[in-house]
Formats: sequence, structure tokens, C-alpha cells
Amino acid sequence: MKQSLSFARRLTALVLAAVMLCVAVPAAFAEDAAPGATTIGGANTTLIPEEEENCLSWLFGSGDTITMPYLNIKGQGLRRNVTLDLEDCLVGITYTELGSIGSYVSDAAAQQAWKAQAVAIHSYLEYHKKYGSSANALVYTPVDQIPSSARSAIRRAVSEVKDEVLTCNGSVIDAVWSASAGYNTQTGVYGTCSGLDAWGTDVPYLQSVESPYEEQYHNLMRRIIGKDYRYIEYNDSKTGQPYESADTTHKDLGGFVQYNTFVSNGKSYRYIGQFVSSRYCFDFSADENGTPCMNYYGFGHGVGMSQCGMVGYAQEQGMGYRDILRHYYTGVSFGTVGSGSSNGGLFGWLWSLLGLQ
Repeated sequence: MKQSLSFARRLTALVLAAVMLCVAVPAAFAEDAAPGATTIGGANTTLIPEEEENCLSWLFGSGDTITMPYLNIKGQGLRRNVTLDLEDCLVGITYTELGSIGSYVSDAAAQQAWKAQAVAIHSYLEYHKKYGSSANALVYTPVDQIPSSARSAIRRAVSEVKDEVLTCNGSVIDAVWSASAGYNTQTGVYGTCSGLDAWGTDVPYLQSVESPYEEQYHNLMRRIIGKDYRYIEYNDSKTGQPYESADTTHKDLGGFVQYNTFVSNGKSYRYIGQFVSSRYCFDFSADENGTPCMNYYGFGHGVGMSQCGMVGYAQEQGMGYRDILRHYYTGVSFGTVGSGSSNGGLFGWLWSLLGLQ
């Protein structure tokens, strides 16, 4: 009886496959290209308009592509419903984020840093896809615009990790990162900022951790970042008023002022994003002439992975990408999204029905 049911199931699947092939394949190949589609980047990189349906992906699956509701394309601005070859996508964004760091560190260290960045990018994209939010903070550089030597080196790293994502309690994480983290003048410790101290939300994997190579590697990669690690400001950048007084004493491990404790010129701020947009770590003091000023450290919000810090760990300690990611994202696990675990389309379903997967 069991064998008869199995045979019947497989026969039904084969008949259904034949019918669907007769109907769908001619439609899929009816035109040379989807109307309005624009090819960018690599040969497999296509922008597909919202109203178009990719018949071939429906039939065969799309494990090697990723579709984002919004994504910035270098030279084209913010685009909607962007479908990219997954590997190209990660190569292009990794290049935008880290550039040719192979000129600053060993090839082995660069490979681990690029891998860590690619996994963080993939996790971030999948998280924002899942919750319908816009990942427009990222910029994709079309792969044909990346210098060939850098493209080849980054692709070598990305190809080995392209399906990996970070998870917490079974769900992909919002793997945020910044250029460099902060410095705690009270303790002399370099470190990151927690999600709680930055934004008032206690996220289990976004905790404040030590990151000792911040200033050293920020200075080394100054040309890529485009900003100095330390910066002095005498006037409030939003109001233009000179600094007179401020309370910056409530610090986390990395030197970031804790949520809902900061006061400047008599005004209270719940979270630091209300006060600044790009440098979250700072101290109020006076310069050598006694003039009140704000001293800033690092660049970015400092939450999650520090790019300068992780390059330092790869170079100075020979740390692998997984250990780097585990350090910056507390308690995470590794999962897969992509060709190794994706929906295989109609034929993937039929293959499963036939018991061939």
C-alpha cells in the first residue's frame, strides 16, 4: 500500500510538471528581456520593475538572487524593488563599505574582514526584507565599476560566505555596524555602544563590548573613512550656539553617553541621535585656553560591529570572521539563506514531492 501511494504521488507530480512546463516556459521565453529591465553590474545583475514577474525564478527558484524593496545604487540613487545576483550584491556593498583594505593589512586579514562584513551585510538585508523596512543606508557599487584586483579579492571572500547570516533565537538579526567605535576617557577603554544606550532598546545581540584597535586602525584607514578619529567642536552643530555646559558623565563601557542622561546647554536629550547624526561618542571639557568644547571620538553610532575594530582583530590577532562576528554581536548563531536553503521554485517543490531532495 505504501509503495502504491508513493508511486501515485510521484506520477501525479510528473504529470503536473509536464503541464506546467507546457504553459509556463513559452511565456518565460516569449520576449528576449522583461520590458523596462535594466542590466547593471555583473552579467547576472538586473533591476526588475515592481510590476514584472520573473517566470524563470518562479519555475526554477531564486536562491542565488536577492530582492530588496529599496536600495541605493551608486550613480543611480535610491531604487525600488531591486533584484541582484546575491554574490554580486554582497561584493558591491562590501566594496562600498570597506574598499581595498588589502593595501593596509595582510591578504589573510583582509579576507577575514571582508567575510565578516559580507555576513553582516547579508544579515542586515534579510532583516530589513523580513520586516518591510528600507535598507537605503547601504550603497551598492555595480561590480563592473570596482577595480578588477579589488573585485577579484573581495569576490574570493564573499563566495565562501554568501549564504551565511547571523541569527538570534532562530531569527535573522539587524546586524548594524559603524566605521569606528568610541573611547571612554574615564577608563581608557575603547569599545562599542549598546543598542540600549544609543536608542533606548535593549537588543540582546547589541551589547557594549571592548574593541581595542579603534583609533589605531581608524588612523590607518583614514583615507577610506574620510574623517579623523578625534574631533573638537565649539558650537552646537544644530543650534549654532557655543557650548557652555553639558553633562556627559553617564558612560557605557565604550565611552558613549547613556540613553536619556545627556544634557547640553540646559537641554535634555533622550537619545544621542537627537543631538548629533554621525558621532555618538563625546565628552564635554575645555581646551588649553579654557574654552568650553565637545571632544568627539570615532565615527558613527558605534553600535554592533566596528569596521576599524574588526580589521584590527583580523590583522593583530589573526581572528577569523566568525569569531569577529561573535565578538561584536553577543550570543548569535550562524544560519543560511540563499542557494543552500532557499525556495527552489516550482521544480524545487516537485523535486521534494518526488522524494528526490
